[in-house]
Amino acid sequence: MLRAFSLAFGQLFDRRVLGVLGTCALLSLAVFVGLWWLIDWLLTDVWVTTGWAHTTLDWFGAFAAVLLAWFLFPVVTSAFVGLFLERVATLVERRHYPYLTPAPGLPFHQALAASLQFLALVVAANVLLLSLLLLWFLPFAYPVGFFVVNGLLLGREYFDLVALRRLDRARTRTLRAAHAGELLLTGAGLAFLLTVPLLNLVTPVFATAMMVHRFERWRGDQLAAGGG
Repeated sequence: MLRAFSLAFGQLFDRRVLGVLGTCALLSLAVFVGLWWLIDWLLTDVWVTTGWAHTTLDWFGAFAAVLLAWFLFPVVTSAFVGLFLERVATLVERRHYPYLTPAPGLPFHQALAASLQFLALVVAANVLLLSLLLLWFLPFAYPVGFFVVNGLLLGREYFDLVALRRLDRARTRTLRAAHAGELLLTGAGLAFLLTVPLLNLVTPVFATAMMVHRFERWRGDQLAAGGG
């Protein structure tokens, strides 16, 4: 994992990758502002319309909106991976795996559909997680739940999108299952990076590059073991 981390980090300074990073950062900022506006509107104008609760939310609405947007931002912004996946993966392969034939790749509409499906799933999972912990008055358990849930989701999402460029769905599932524990740890690490200011703006690109390295390592091990 450390090797994949180091290689992915080193390629962030590639001129061609920097262009993708800029696009990713702008989209991420737009997502955060959009989330903040939407949550603020829901809290102050839709959810509560009268009474003392509305007055309270008027005072604390901005803070609550920023806080909730911050919780949702890390996973929502990762839904953009489908927009730049092919470009980043191709650049990584050209530099570190020049012997590979061009990947068949995922059609743009399939990558976009997968990203939108992931977005719906991850938002629902995080809203449910936050709601349950608040209802059960277990706020201190939220960080654990956040990294476990999002570690599973992020690890699976990035791996599947990278693997499906070269493998069919059956082989992708088999390879993913063989490395479920490592994918959980990798996903949890990515979830952490997505909570760090500034780093979270470039994490989707970094995560894509890192997952290409993990995929090629695991696929190589499988081939060496005679797994096809």
